[in-house]
Amino acid sequence: MPNIKRSQTADKQQALHRKLPGSYYIILLIFIVIIIIICIILQSGSSDRLNVYYLMTMDTSVELRFTESKKKNAEQIRDTVSAEMIRLETIFSRSLPNSEINEVNRQAGLKPVSVSHEVIYVAVQAYYYARISDGAFDPTIAPLIDLWGFLGHNYRLPTTAEIENILPLVDYTLLEIDSEQSSLFLPRADMGLELGGIAKGYIVDRALEALSSEGIEHAFINAGGDIGLIGTRTDGSPWKIGVRHPREENKIIAVFPATGGAVVTSGDYERFFSEEGITYHHILDPETGMPARELASVTIAAQTAIDADALSTAVFVLGPTKGLALIESLPGVEGILITPNLEILISSGLEGIVELNY
Repeated sequence: MPNIKRSQTADKQQALHRKLPGSYYIILLIFIVIIIIICIILQSGSSDRLNVYYLMTMDTSVELRFTESKKKNAEQIRDTVSAEMIRLETIFSRSLPNSEINEVNRQAGLKPVSVSHEVIYVAVQAYYYARISDGAFDPTIAPLIDLWGFLGHNYRLPTTAEIENILPLVDYTLLEIDSEQSSLFLPRADMGLELGGIAKGYIVDRALEALSSEGIEHAFINAGGDIGLIGTRTDGSPWKIGVRHPREENKIIAVFPATGGAVVTSGDYERFFSEEGITYHHILDPETGMPARELASVTIAAQTAIDADALSTAVFVLGPTKGLALIESLPGVEGILITPNLEILISSGLEGIVELNY
């Protein structure tokens, strides 16, 4: 009997030992799977986390949003983008005495000035948009801007005689661009180059390039109305672009989706002053020397910010009929035009996808 009992006990112990390792393996496997899932969630959350920064450059506040990168941390990427934007600002800004643009203007009527390849590129693009808009966008408009005091915010209403004296200096066809020698020349004394209406878009494009080079797949830049986009939002949905109501500061009048590319808005509410009950804004018609009056705001969606920037000004000056015709003639370009009476004109590619909020 004792021998029989010992045998049964041994059998039970052997059976137990056969079962327990399998249970341990299952528990261990479940534990490993849980750890892997947690790691995947944490990694996904890190790569999808949106970093938000605010920078000051180009005389405006720049909002910068982008996802994490596997190459560098967010602060390093922010600093890289900020440094590139500031570097380009020192080249293009007329507010900075030592900029290349100011040197070109100082030598107007005297001699050509050697400039960087960035300035040549932007000047060539400016000339192109001046040509296709019949001069509505004119990079030699600096003397008019200065006459009105819009550069330094020292606003004044010039006389008709003053405007007529300045107008012969505003003529993009006189601008001499030598790409081989990398030089620019303004042949008449007192002429002035103003690339602010296109250079800001170029700077936004370069900031997007800097982000892309760091492996960023989702990004949003808003530089005072010049918006540059990379990809979609982190959840895969399009970015929602709001168009400001031109007469109500804190209201959005239209919203539309955008994936990549750029969106730029020009409005008569950006820089202006009033005298004797009349408002004068900074978007001047190069032909008349006066503020363009047929539109209150223009929003352009294009593949690049440099294109959208130049076109937003050109279309604003051209007015609703000619402006919309120019938009429709250009592939990959769409627009929303708002008149002073709040009539909204939408290009064919945006019809049906723009949400209006009167």
